Amino acid sequence: MISFYFNKEFYSRMSFDSDTTDYKTTYKRLEARKVDDIVVQMKELLIFNRQQLKKMKQIVEAQINKHRRDVIYEVND
Repeated sequence: MISFYFNKEFYSRMSFDSDTTDYKTTYKRLEARKVDDIVVQMKELLIFNRQQLKKMKQIVEAQINKHRRDVIYEVND
């Protein structure tokens, strides 16, 4: 039961007594946890997207630079 409390942040109902669970508080905690999870996922996604953009930029630059050639200018050209 203690592990349930640590995982869910409320005690499980183990009997048929009257329900003493404060559903509003529990709902708010669960919603706050969902928001926190979403924020963490969005931060991870942002980091991933930045890494992918850097990789794509390097690939594009490499493709463009393949077709370039060095030009040597001389005096009076």
